[in-house]
Amino acid sequence: MTDSVFVRLLGPVAASRGSEEIPLGPPRQQAVLAMLACGAGQPFSLDQLVDGLWGERPPRSARQSIYTYVAGLRRALDPRRGRRAPSGLLHGVANGYLLDLGPDGVDCLLLARRLDEARTSPSAHALDLVEQALELWRGPALIGVPGPFAESERLRLDDLRLRAEEERGRLLLTLGRPREAVAGLTALTRSHPLHEPARELLMIALDRAGRGPEAVEVFEEGTRVLREELDTAPGDRLVRCRELVSLGRLAPSVPRQLPRDLTGFVGREAVSTLVRARLAPADGSGPTPVVAISGAPGAGKSALALHVAHRVRDRFPDGQLYVNLHGATPGVSPLAPLDVLGRFLRALGVPGAQVPPSLDEASALWRSTLDQRRLLVVLDNAAGAAQLRPLLSLPAGCAVLVTSRESLSHLDDCAQTTLERMGDTEAFTMLSRLIGPERCAAEREEAERIARLCDWLPLALRIASARLADQPGWSLAAFAARLDDEQRRLQELETGDLAVRASFTTSWRVLRDSGSRLDRQAARALALLGHLHVPDVTVEAAAALLGSGTAQAEAALERLAAGHLLDRGGPGRYHMHDLVRLFSAGLTPAKHRAVLLRALGHYAATARVAARLTDPHRVQPVGPPVRARPMFLADAEQARDWLGTEQANLVAAASQALAEPDDDVARLGVAVTFALYWFQHVSCQAHDQLRLNERVLAVSERLGDDRMALEAHNHVAAAQNMMGRVTEALAHHTTHLGLARRIGDRFCEQRAHANMAATLHTAERYEESLHHAECQLRIATEIGSEVGQRYALMMAASSLLGLGRPAAARSRLERAWRMALESGDRWHLGVVLCKLAAVCLEQGELAAALRHYSEAKVVIVSGARITEIECALGLSRTHRLLGDLKTAHRHWAEAERLAGSRAGSWDKPLHEESLLLQQARDASAWSHLARNAR
Repeated sequence: MTDSVFVRLLGPVAASRGSEEIPLGPPRQQAVLAMLACGAGQPFSLDQLVDGLWGERPPRSARQSIYTYVAGLRRALDPRRGRRAPSGLLHGVANGYLLDLGPDGVDCLLLARRLDEARTSPSAHALDLVEQALELWRGPALIGVPGPFAESERLRLDDLRLRAEEERGRLLLTLGRPREAVAGLTALTRSHPLHEPARELLMIALDRAGRGPEAVEVFEEGTRVLREELDTAPGDRLVRCRELVSLGRLAPSVPRQLPRDLTGFVGREAVSTLVRARLAPADGSGPTPVVAISGAPGAGKSALALHVAHRVRDRFPDGQLYVNLHGATPGVSPLAPLDVLGRFLRALGVPGAQVPPSLDEASALWRSTLDQRRLLVVLDNAAGAAQLRPLLSLPAGCAVLVTSRESLSHLDDCAQTTLERMGDTEAFTMLSRLIGPERCAAEREEAERIARLCDWLPLALRIASARLADQPGWSLAAFAARLDDEQRRLQELETGDLAVRASFTTSWRVLRDSGSRLDRQAARALALLGHLHVPDVTVEAAAALLGSGTAQAEAALERLAAGHLLDRGGPGRYHMHDLVRLFSAGLTPAKHRAVLLRALGHYAATARVAARLTDPHRVQPVGPPVRARPMFLADAEQARDWLGTEQANLVAAASQALAEPDDDVARLGVAVTFALYWFQHVSCQAHDQLRLNERVLAVSERLGDDRMALEAHNHVAAAQNMMGRVTEALAHHTTHLGLARRIGDRFCEQRAHANMAATLHTAERYEESLHHAECQLRIATEIGSEVGQRYALMMAASSLLGLGRPAAARSRLERAWRMALESGDRWHLGVVLCKLAAVCLEQGELAAALRHYSEAKVVIVSGARITEIECALGLSRTHRLLGDLKTAHRHWAEAERLAGSRAGSWDKPLHEESLLLQQARDASAWSHLARNAR
C-alpha cells in the first residue's frame, strides 16, 4: 500500500492511490501533508509544523489542531488501518511526525531527482529527463495552501521550475535545435521578464534560428523592462550577448539559411512530389546529387524550390545552405562561383582568412568540408552550367537543388524538372489564399477571368493579388476590366518591372506617409537602395548610402525586411529581389548621383584603409581624392576578410561607377579600382583587374587625366602579364614609362622599369629585363626608395640567373635579403628566399636550396599566389633532383592547384617540370628493371 500512494504538490495539492483520488481535507490539513511530503522521509517536530502553518503568532489551539490534521491525514492515506493500529505511512516520532512515501512517492522529490540525474547525463538523455520533470507540473505549486512554509516552498519550487525550463532551452541549443527552444524560452521570458539568463538564452536561440533581429528586440524589451521596473540596466552577460548577435558570432555550426516558405504557396502537387522523391527517396536511400527546376520567368521556380526544401530539410540534419546566384537579376552581375564558395565555407565555420582565393582550391576545400555531412544546398536563380559546375560534385549524402531559366539537363548527375504554368484550379486557389476565400467565392467567375488574363503565371497572379489586397474596396470585376485592356495588361503584368512598380507603390507610400519615424526612414532607404547595383549591401554600406549612423540604417533595413520589401542575407547583409530593385530605382531618379557618391565614397575609403592594413609595405596607387569616412578595421586579418567578403560588391560598384557619365562618380569608381590593385594582384585576380582598369583608361581619356592613365596602364599590364599576354603588357608598360617621365614622377618611372623587367623576364628576354632592372635600381637609389631597390635587386638576380650567371645573381639576392629582413617586408623576404633557392639549384647546392624554399614557405604572406606557386614549383624541382620523386610530385600538384585556371605565365614552367618528373620516373623504372635483369 505504501508504494501505491503518490502525493502531488506541483499544482493543487492532491494524492492518489493507484487511479483513486484521496480526499485530503481542509487547506491547513493539506499544508501539513505538504510539509511532511517535502521532508523526504525526515521527521518534522510539532514546533516546526506549528511554525510552518501559522508563523510567529500561532493560536492557542495550534498543537491540538496539528493532532486533528494528522489524524485526518492518517484516515485519508491509510483507510484500512484499524482504530488502534499504527499507521503504515504517517508515523509518530519523538515530539513529531514522519511521512514515509519513498523517493518516488512525491512529485517534487521525483522532479528534483530527475533534474539531478540530468546534470550528469549526455545531452539527449538529459533533455528527456528534464522534459519528464517538467511534465510533472500541473500549475503553480501548492495552490490555495496557507502558511509560511507553503509560501517559501512555493517560491523554491517555482524557482526550480524556472531553472528546469532554462535547462531545457540550453539542452535544445546544445543539440542544435534552436527553433524548438524558442517557444519555451519565449513563454519563460514573458512569465519572468526580469530574469536575464532566460532572456539571454532566448536571444541565442532566436539568433541561431536565423532570427537575429528578433533577438535584438528581445534585448531591447529587457532593457526597457529593467529600467521601468528596477531602474537598472542589463547585466554584462546580456549586453555581451547583444554585441555577439550584432557581430554575427552566435551563428550555429549547423547553417539554416533557407528563406521562409511562401504562405500563399498552393498547388504544384505532382511536380512537388517528384522533386521531393528525388531529394528524399521513400526507401531511405541517398538523394539525387543535383535536382534542377527550370522554366519560364515568373513560373514560380524559386517558390517551388523553397517549398520543397522546407519539407525535406529533416533528411539533411547537417544544415541547409542558400544563395541567390543573380543569374537573371537586372543590373546585377551573376555571382562568381568563388564568391559563393567563400560564403558557404564561412557559413560552415571556415575562418575567412582560410578561404582560398583560387577557384579550384576553394572547390576542393568545399568538397572536403562537406565530406561525411548531409547538407542541402539551394542555388537559386542560376545563370547557367558554367556558374554552377564549381559548386557541384558534392560528396554522397549531399544534394543540390537548383533553379534557372536555362536548361541544366546536360549537367552530370542532374535530374531536371520543367515547371509549366498553373492549371485553372491551382490559379484560383492561389488567388483565394492571397486575397481571401470569401472575396473569391463571391465573384468566382471574375477570379477565374483574372487568372486567365494573368496567363496562369504565379508571378503575375501574385502581382494581381498584391494589387487587390492593397485595394480592398475594388471588386474583382473592376480589376479584371483593367486587365482586359491589352496595353494595360502588358504594362502591369507582362513587362514585370512596371507591374511591380505599381504594386509596391502603395506599400512604399504607407511607409513614407506614416507617423512613425522608423517607417519614414525605411521608405527613404527603399527609395535609395536601388541606385546601387551590387549583389548585396551591408549595414555599414547602407549607412553611408543613407548618410546615417549604422544603428539607424540597420533599423531601416530591418523594417523593410519585416515588410518583405528586402531580404535578410548573412549577418548584417541584405539584398533586394530583382523586381523590387527596379521599382526602387525609379522612386528618386534625381538622387541617383548623391547616392552613388556616398556609397562609393564608403567603398573607396574603406578599401584604401584595408589595402594599407593588409600590407603596409606596398606602395598604393595614387587615385582620386576620397573624403568619405572609412569603416573601422582593427587589423590586417580583418582587412583581408573584409576585402574578400566585399570583393564582389567592390567590383560591381566600381564597374557601375566607371560606366557613369558623371565625372565625380567615375572618379570614385577609379578610387575603388585602384584600392583593389594589390589585393587582386597578390591573389591573381587578373580578369577582374584587367576589366576594371581598361574602363579606368577610358575614364582617364575622357577626363584628360595623365596621372590616372599612368596608374591604369600599369595595372592593365600587370594583369596581362599574369595572363601570359606579354606583348600587350609591354605596350602598356611603355606607355606607363612615357607618362611617368612626362609628368616627372621618378618613383613611377622606376616602377615602370621594374614591371617592364618582370614582363620581359616572363618572355625570357633576360638581357632586356636586366637592363630595366638596373635602370630601376639606379633611380630607386637616387630617390631613396628602399622598396624599389629591393625589387630591382630581385629582378636583376632573376635576369642574371636566366643568363646563366648564378654567382652574380646570388650577390644581389643576399643584399636584397638583408634589406627585406631589416624592413620586415615578409612578401619580399619570401620572394628573395625563393630566388636564392633557385640560385642554389643552379649551382648544385640542393640542401641549401631545400632549406631556402622551406624558409620561404614559412614567411610567404597568406594569399600571395605568385610566390606560393614559385615556392611549390621550386620544391618540386629540388626533391626531383634529390631523387624523392613522390614528394616532388606532391609539390608540383600543389603548384598546379595554386595556379588553377589563372595559370597564364605559369603554364610553361609547370609543363616543363611535369615532363622532367615523368622522365625521372621513367629512368627510375628502367633502372629498377635493369637491376632485376642482372
